[in-house]
Amino acid sequence: MRVQLFYNTPKARRYFRTLRDGLADADVALAPVGLAHGAGIGASEAAWIAAYSIARKRARPHLRAEQVAMHERILLRFARWHYAAVSQRMRDHRPDVVGVWGGQSVDARAVRAAAARQGIPCVLFETGLLPDTTTADAAGVNAENAVPRDPDFYARYRYAADLPTTCVPRRQPTGSPEPLPERYVFVPFQVALDSQVLLYSPWIRDMRQLYWLLEGALREVPEPLHLVIKPHPSCDRPYADLRRHAAAHPRLHIVEHHTSEALIRGAEGVVTLNSSVGIEGLLLERPVLCLGDACYAVRGVAARARRPGELQTWLRDRAAGTPDTAPLRRPFLDWLANEYVLPGSHRAPAPGHMSRLRAKLEAAVASAQRMPGDARIAA
Repeated sequence: MRVQLFYNTPKARRYFRTLRDGLADADVALAPVGLAHGAGIGASEAAWIAAYSIARKRARPHLRAEQVAMHERILLRFARWHYAAVSQRMRDHRPDVVGVWGGQSVDARAVRAAAARQGIPCVLFETGLLPDTTTADAAGVNAENAVPRDPDFYARYRYAADLPTTCVPRRQPTGSPEPLPERYVFVPFQVALDSQVLLYSPWIRDMRQLYWLLEGALREVPEPLHLVIKPHPSCDRPYADLRRHAAAHPRLHIVEHHTSEALIRGAEGVVTLNSSVGIEGLLLERPVLCLGDACYAVRGVAARARRPGELQTWLRDRAAGTPDTAPLRRPFLDWLANEYVLPGSHRAPAPGHMSRLRAKLEAAVASAQRMPGDARIAA
């Protein structure tokens, strides 16, 4: 099996070197995504490759319209240059399967588009859905991944896994933890420019809209239930107006100095667009409500809402102490651990990491559909 891994960051290069050494029975070649002049890409393909990166520029409030237009022109050029570079490297190496870290940045999408045009399956690597794991998926990342959405699939699954008992270690907050209400639902804010918000949130466009949606829903929810919000530590949006409003609100709280794990453990449920905190809520056996597109928004695993009234109903159930009905939560997590994720993070692959990855690469090769590149991208 000939494997070609395209790195676009130092992190990806280090990890792919580890894979090259660990997949001893495969011909693994590493290459930078790179830039090159060349033809062979149409306007629609270039637009698809640059789409997410352009969306990020459009979502930056400080950029003027002419600045956004300039960035769009530059990103479309980079889409063509990345595509030309990786296309040539694929033609030179003739791999059976290619891989790249991520899936939505302009360089990662260039790899995906070039592989699709040449009929080569492309495996996308990401931080794993479970703590201390890695994801490798030929279907896509986040809501585009290959995690089954059919509840009956998990109802039939019978293989228990040794699941993590703690959440992903994140940056430890400094300062004294704020006082928390006795009964609350936890709402983690997400990074404003992340693909989870820009691409996979069909009715909530940003955290500001989420805040006001929560504030409106809380009017229909009886006391003593409160909502506790934590801004994402990697997001640079200050949300000063929201903080002022929450400081004066009797049942809305924005906190900084608690870990997400502590907030989940103390909560009666978790409301999220599609954050990995939702999966951590499942691991800690809390009811979870997804407002966006998420691979774990499966009936019997986590609830989902697509309108304010559904959010209000779910919150009223938490306030009333209505028992959570998630009979498929455990088999869903068991399947993720046993079948889907690679054990160990990209920094320290664990035993079984390489064998499971090898099986995924072989499956991608075996099941690749040799359809035209444009059709593969559209799919």
